[in-house]
Amino acid sequence: MIFDKEQTRNLINMLKSEDADNHTIAFESLKSVKFDEYVGEILVMYKYTGHKLEYWQEHCLPVYKKLIKIISDRKLTSPATLSLITAKKGSKTSIELFMEYFVRDMTKMLEQIGYPTDSFEININLKDNG
Repeated sequence: MIFDKEQTRNLINMLKSEDADNHTIAFESLKSVKFDEYVGEILVMYKYTGHKLEYWQEHCLPVYKKLIKIISDRKLTSPATLSLITAKKGSKTSIELFMEYFVRDMTKMLEQIGYPTDSFEININLKDNG
């Protein structure tokens, strides 16, 4: 499986779905993923789908075995997630996706504490390595 931004978003949506069949389909597609190549995307999926490690262990053992080695039992805060993505040389796409979901969550948090926003933007343009 090759991940692009849209594919990763689709898998996140499937894993966030209330329909367990969507979880099954998404996890099945992840079982054969080249983990080291897509570690950033997988970390974004893990962070933003809301499923605990035990759920990944039950439904996607190959990915779980690699995830547990890099995250242990710690909760992935936003800074910890971004730190892991960069430490594991995650793709530019995974960092961009992380930031999109981070901004979305920050907007929701501001609204929940009584500060609705018209706009909350963080613009990041990563340089190509080459």
